[in-house]
Amino acid sequence: MRRKLKNSILYLLALLVVITLGACSHDETEHAGGDTEYTCPMHPQIVQNEPGTCPICGMDLVPKSGHGTEIEITEDLAFLLRPTNSTVVSSVATTKPQEKTVQATVQMEGIITYDPRRIYTVPARVGGRIEKLYVKYNFQSIRKGQKLMEVYSPELITAQKELVYLAQSAPEDKQLIEAAKQKLRLLGATDAQITRLLRTGEESYTFALYSPYDGYVIGLNTAAPSATPSTAAGAAVSAGGGMGAMGGGNGAGAGASASPTPTAAAEAIQLREGMYVSTGQPLLRVVNPNQLWAEFNVPTAQVSALAKGAPVQVTFPQLPGERLEASVDFLQPFYEEGESFAKVRVYLPGQQKLAMVGQLVTARASYTTDPALWVPKAAVLDMGTRSVAFKKVNGVFEPVPVTAGITEGNQIQVVEGLQQNDVVAANAQFLVDSESFIKVNK
Repeated sequence: MRRKLKNSILYLLALLVVITLGACSHDETEHAGGDTEYTCPMHPQIVQNEPGTCPICGMDLVPKSGHGTEIEITEDLAFLLRPTNSTVVSSVATTKPQEKTVQATVQMEGIITYDPRRIYTVPARVGGRIEKLYVKYNFQSIRKGQKLMEVYSPELITAQKELVYLAQSAPEDKQLIEAAKQKLRLLGATDAQITRLLRTGEESYTFALYSPYDGYVIGLNTAAPSATPSTAAGAAVSAGGGMGAMGGGNGAGAGASASPTPTAAAEAIQLREGMYVSTGQPLLRVVNPNQLWAEFNVPTAQVSALAKGAPVQVTFPQLPGERLEASVDFLQPFYEEGESFAKVRVYLPGQQKLAMVGQLVTARASYTTDPALWVPKAAVLDMGTRSVAFKKVNGVFEPVPVTAGITEGNQIQVVEGLQQNDVVAANAQFLVDSESFIKVNK
């Protein structure tokens, strides 16, 4: 009996001790519960006052231990605690940007066209009627001294009669006679016609126009004639380049002016026998194709690299083995509306039998770049809206935005974003799988 009583007393004492210790532990937990902090095991920089998940990796937060020494985050350790989508750990070849000048080329596409300095208009110097027309269709070949047309003009007849009268009635008045000759010259008559008029003493009721240049006619009768015969359209069709001109030759010219037009775009000229022309009206437009040029389109970013005199090598797609050495002669100082490229003109040397007007050609213009940083072309990754290079920082690759310039061969120019002492991945394509989660710092 005594043994049972003794065991019961010991049991009650042990139970009392357990209850007392549990109460103390519960009090300590409640007392410290308000100061408990929770953190992420993988990202210690994440600290909250209540349970939850890590905003970076999604792991459950655990209570932060209050025991031990607080770890100081040094600069060497800081890069390990950065977000995982800001760096890439990879073992790839690296390179450094090099500052140098490069002999670069510009690829250009263009077309063969005329030299606009060789386009001339033949206007009518007097009004009258076309009695005989010898040039009747477009692109008709013309030789120097060839008769173009015969024109009846009352004004020319009056001027001839004045000269004949002065020569017969007052041969001693040289000044008046010379003035009458000059009037005929200004109306388009040649010295040969004036000499013949003084020798025969008979006026000519029709005057002939002669061409002093070789070439062919453009923009003639390319549309239906006007319903009113007394008027004619007064300009020439576009030819796009330089050409020769027609003017007064060794015969009577009722209108040969050597005034080149800056552009060759206008309405078609209509000429018919019997139609009337007025003073100053364009009669013909003639082109001399002996000198041609090529007109190329150059992207905006490369226009500033070209200068007058830069060497150009012109190639013909139809004749892959043929090349012409030329140079840049003219840079158009403005852009056409709605276009993002400028025009560059290159004169083709000599009379080129290879080149034909309207023919498509390609060219390469060479120039030397200004000193700049250059890296392998593969080191810059084009992401569509921006270009990125992977710079090595503390053993890992960090994406940095760069501004890329021109490309020459397997090298690309870096305008900004890198320094000469930076180390970058030589081939950014190796990191293209990582690029999908890489966050580029702006």
